[in-house]
Amino acid sequence: MSTILHLLLALALTLFLVCQGRALLAVVRLRRAHAPDRRTRGRRARHSELLWTIIPVLVVLFLAARSWLAVFDIERPAVASVVAPRAAAAPAPTSLR
Repeated sequence: MSTILHLLLALALTLFLVCQGRALLAVVRLRRAHAPDRRTRGRRARHSELLWTIIPVLVVLFLAARSWLAVFDIERPAVASVVAPRAAAAPAPTSLR
């Protein structure tokens, strides 16, 4: 992929991440506001509800981070590289004749 395409993708994902972050904050606020109602009706607030709300945010955060890394072309360390660097060629043996 070209750098321009990665830049556009990174910008779009970042804007989407901002929108998701605002929505997540709204969900958390609503959960706190309705917490007394849940107790009176007998329904407990489950942690899995919050987990399923956070998962899409984490996925978009991961994809946006990968796109920004591709835009700035940050090199992978040699250890994480798929292709091993070639060793320098050994000098040709010289004949002593």
